[in-house]
Amino acid sequence: MSFSQNKLLDFSNKISSLPDEPAMQASALKAYFDSSPTELQQAHNGLCDALTAVTAASSVGFQRTAGVPADTVQSAVEHVQQQVSDAVMGNVPSGSIDNDKLSQEVRDHFTTIENSVASEAQARKSADSNLQSQITAHNSQISAKCEILSGSYSGNGTENRFISLGRTPKAVLVMTNSGIMYLDNIQGTMGGLAVTNSPVVMQGVSQPAVKIVTNGFQVTYGGQYNCLQTNASGEVYNYIAFC
Repeated sequence: MSFSQNKLLDFSNKISSLPDEPAMQASALKAYFDSSPTELQQAHNGLCDALTAVTAASSVGFQRTAGVPADTVQSAVEHVQQQVSDAVMGNVPSGSIDNDKLSQEVRDHFTTIENSVASEAQARKSADSNLQSQITAHNSQISAKCEILSGSYSGNGTENRFISLGRTPKAVLVMTNSGIMYLDNIQGTMGGLAVTNSPVVMQGVSQPAVKIVTNGFQVTYGGQYNCLQTNASGEVYNYIAFC
């Protein structure tokens, strides 16, 4: 039986509804007066029966808690019963153990673990930062590392000739494939070492014999008495470039 069925909202026969001088027989008037107490008695007895019924707990409300998420007394009891059963079987119910239920020794052990994890995380963060710094430094060193290019070209007798390397070198050494760089008979040059802002030159000649330019180097045939012969026809020149 539901509790709501015994809810008495109003009496069927209210005395205030009678006229001041009721035109009723004495028996009818007595029955009228007794009807309200009778209704109250019936509602009260019905409520008592509902409260003592085996299903009463399923109708009594329950305010949910963190450990018992139930809405009725019946479901709350069943939930607690299940928790007890799980505990007996060795299963710890979720949310049933909080900090207050742990011994100080266990709490201290957890604190030690927590501090150890935090320290390890900080150490790992520091190590990662140090590793990144080393990687950055190595990348910088690698990018600054000198690369050596070598090759050869055949002279074609043009006055100024560009030899492409695909990048601008810091130094270039040029000589013929027979190892000649200087000509005594005409006091001329067939090679030499040119570095950035310092080309291979002959005294009294304005043109350079070997000069570093963007993405390569320049060689020359000409000058006074053709003393600049780093691009003479028929000659094969070897070079080594430091980029």
